[in-house]
Amino acid sequence: MKQKERRINYDYFYLMPAVLFVGLFFITSILFTVRLSFYEWDGFSPMKFVGLSNYIDLFRDKNFLISCRNTIIWVVCSLFVSLLVPLLFAILITNSSWIAGFKNVFYFPTAISSTVGGIVIATLLSLSGLPQIFKILGIDELVCDWLAIPNVNTFIMIATRVWQGVGLNVLLFVSGLSNIDNSAIEAAKIEGAGTIKLYWKVILPLLKPTTIVVLLMSLVNSFKVFDNIWVMTKGGPYRSSETLALTMYLESFQYGRLGSGAAVAVVLTAVILVVSYFNIRNTFKNND
Repeated sequence: MKQKERRINYDYFYLMPAVLFVGLFFITSILFTVRLSFYEWDGFSPMKFVGLSNYIDLFRDKNFLISCRNTIIWVVCSLFVSLLVPLLFAILITNSSWIAGFKNVFYFPTAISSTVGGIVIATLLSLSGLPQIFKILGIDELVCDWLAIPNVNTFIMIATRVWQGVGLNVLLFVSGLSNIDNSAIEAAKIEGAGTIKLYWKVILPLLKPTTIVVLLMSLVNSFKVFDNIWVMTKGGPYRSSETLALTMYLESFQYGRLGSGAAVAVVLTAVILVVSYFNIRNTFKNND
């Protein structure tokens, strides 16, 4: 028995090199990024300490404020649609035998790379895509480059992202609905609960653990969205569709302001940590 316990301890010991390796790079990357945010550096010349200037300049920068606004729009819209639409589809799948056969269809967009999905939608909406069909049909009002229209392009990219992520959320909700104890549902039906009351008072509260997982996944993904925006608009026109993740990349690697890019990274990380903390704290508080 003692020999078996000793062997198990050695099994955990084998994981230590990987844990130390990942932890070392993770911690050093964070520390270096925070340190870099207080410096002015283009990657080649000597680093120059500027204190809080990078942060002050950011919040004075009109493009950064637009990026913050777009990020908030992404988060709010993504959370709302990524919860509501998959939940409705999951309810239909679990209650309709003929729709259940199309369950894999919902997951198909998720299997496609987000970069590929963005390229496909960008091609369809380019002047050589759907606008040509509208032109043939005589609908001249719709003949335009949709991704070149500020604000409109943001909602198109959000719809593209949601379309690609809805499949996974549908499967999670289907799994959650399948694991709900039927005794609670049957008891509610005996008490005379209608369909709406049944879902609102019984099923949705029991589905809360799955909802929390979907919520947190959608929250983090909406904050760090990059690939869809990059392949569809590159943040344009005139940086009007940037989010914080894209601004961080542009400041660092396109404009050569690594200190400013690091400051954006610190701000983005801090926002994600704060929002996630309050979300998780409220979740566990409600469970208690």
